[in-house]
Amino acid sequence: MPGRIASYVAKLERGGAESAHRAFWYEYGTMNGLVTGNSQPTGTWWLYKWYGDMAGNMVTTTTSSSGLDGFAAYDPTRRIVNVVFGNESGTNTVNLTGLGALGSSVRVTLLSTPSSGRFTAVGTPTTVSTTTRTVSNGQLSVSVPNMVATSAYQLLVEPASGVPAFQQRYEAENASVFRAQRLTSSSASAGGYVGRIDNSGTPRTDSYVDFVVNVPSARAYTLTIGYANGTGATATQGLAYNGGAWSTVSYPPTAAWGQFGATVSTTVALRAGYNVIRLAKGSPHFAGGTGYAELDYIQLT
Repeated sequence: MPGRIASYVAKLERGGAESAHRAFWYEYGTMNGLVTGNSQPTGTWWLYKWYGDMAGNMVTTTTSSSGLDGFAAYDPTRRIVNVVFGNESGTNTVNLTGLGALGSSVRVTLLSTPSSGRFTAVGTPTTVSTTTRTVSNGQLSVSVPNMVATSAYQLLVEPASGVPAFQQRYEAENASVFRAQRLTSSSASAGGYVGRIDNSGTPRTDSYVDFVVNVPSARAYTLTIGYANGTGATATQGLAYNGGAWSTVSYPPTAAWGQFGATVSTTVALRAGYNVIRLAKGSPHFAGGTGYAELDYIQLT
């Protein structure tokens, strides 16, 4: 029931859980009810897709006394607010604050996905409404009519003038970090970065950071990496994506550790949809990086 699950995801996000797993009840070929016929999405699948497609940073949500609950993200690069909610019936209101960066006129899109059961396909979410609204003092209230408690809803808010040309930023501290450390700095994008990417040698000891990215089409993208290198000399790391061949990224020295603003760029050929980009100190198939570098973010254009 996607509406109920939205409430649980909201509580896990609010509580700071690192990960959570769906139970598996021997429904082979269904991803435990998320797909049917091995490939067709159910209503609940769309809830998880909305969650997985969130970019930027998760933001604070507050549940209502009636039980309406949800989770949300703000992508500052594309200036999109993405809210997923449910667990309540009837007419309800979602109140948003801090929308000043979107401008005074926004496009509001409301989608819904039903509780279809484990074996009924839902080819696409239902578009409930698409409207243009005025933001006042960074605030907006959106009325959601005829809610069903077991259904989930997605609210997308973006500038009415449209989104900029394709550009996505992924924060290193939000990526999958292996044998390295998440740290904070006032100069880092979104205030966080990954440092101490120091180990190389074997699969069990290598330091690396995996970014899961989602792109609209298969083509070559410019990959820009925000970094810091306080060694005083050029440092290198290995770059690979989707398990392919390794290349080397070079990081010229910067002013100090934990002070960001420098970038380097390269080109990656990505497939449409999800891709995994890895930056590593070393690997069994990569001779190993030289020196050391800290990662602030990657950006695709």
